[in-house]
Amino acid sequence: MWSAILTFIAAVFIIYLSYLVSKYVGKGMNRNGRSHYMRVLDQLMVGQDRYVAVVQAGDRYLLLGVTSQQINLLQELEVEDLIQLNADTGRETVKVPEFKELLSGFGGRTKGKGNDDV
Repeated sequence: MWSAILTFIAAVFIIYLSYLVSKYVGKGMNRNGRSHYMRVLDQLMVGQDRYVAVVQAGDRYLLLGVTSQQINLLQELEVEDLIQLNADTGRETVKVPEFKELLSGFGGRTKGKGNDDV
């Protein structure tokens, strides 16, 4: 009975130590990722393990394609090319319909038509 209790306490202690170590290692990794000369302005996921990033390096802006295997320079951008897309321009935003609404609209069209719509 005592061995089971001691095993449980040891397991909880090991899990707690793992949490503490991962917390401090994670903070250290974050600190090493800072740079005084470069920064990622924006990035957009375009697929699994693939994204496009805009990086500022000094006074240059680079559009990079990043995968798990390589990084490619797609284009060097000018300051004029950087237009903030979600800027408040006073225009009315377009409401994107929810999937449920689209599905219910599709289901309403096919009711009562038999097997001919397939």
